[in-house]
Amino acid sequence: MSLLTLVQNAADRIGIVRPSSVIGSADGQVRQLLSLSQQEGKELARRHPWQSLIKEKTITAIAAEEQTSGIPTDFDRFVDETFYNRTQKRKVEGPLNAKEWADYKGRTTTAIWDAFRVRGNAGLLAPTPTANDSYVYEYVTTYWATTSGSTTPSLAAWAADTNEGILSEELMTDGIVWRFKKAKGLDYAEEFRTYEAQLALMMGRDGGKRKVSMAAPFKLMRPGVTVPEGSWNL
Repeated sequence: MSLLTLVQNAADRIGIVRPSSVIGSADGQVRQLLSLSQQEGKELARRHPWQSLIKEKTITAIAAEEQTSGIPTDFDRFVDETFYNRTQKRKVEGPLNAKEWADYKGRTTTAIWDAFRVRGNAGLLAPTPTANDSYVYEYVTTYWATTSGSTTPSLAAWAADTNEGILSEELMTDGIVWRFKKAKGLDYAEEFRTYEAQLALMMGRDGGKRKVSMAAPFKLMRPGVTVPEGSWNL
């Protein structure tokens, strides 16, 4: 659904004249709907690590603590427990906080486990990685919209009437409606309740859920068996 269609549908629900254009409109009410749709997109993207907004970042390491290409421009937050050195087949611990990083760097002996920290919008790795090792992690992008005909998140804000949202069209419409009513001082309790109920439902279903069984014949990890991480040659 395009920005224009999204705003038109919201206008129909609210009971106001649907606009013929949004971006660049001089109409105060349309400008308000645009502002609210921008707010809805940004806040909805932050509410949950939506599978449609998850990307994979690959770092080809340089032999330095700071990896200049470690953090992408559309980075919002890490997907926990996904950072690995795929060349060495080792998990990278982190992100470390300031105290943990200071402790790691202040050790009198060199730690053998990999760790990472984000500081000053830069990605730090320790110990100093081997050049050209491949590090990979998943993250949630700040991009929640895209250009017409694309399915890849590429925009952090609406820029044209033809831009399309990556997240649920119905949920974004609901969000614009209750935000508009609230901004106008109207009763929005029912619209907000409906929005939150639909949001909870979609978050619960997003990406699917694994069935967990303690009696399953196959487990990713079996109790009592520990294999050290790393590349091992027999």
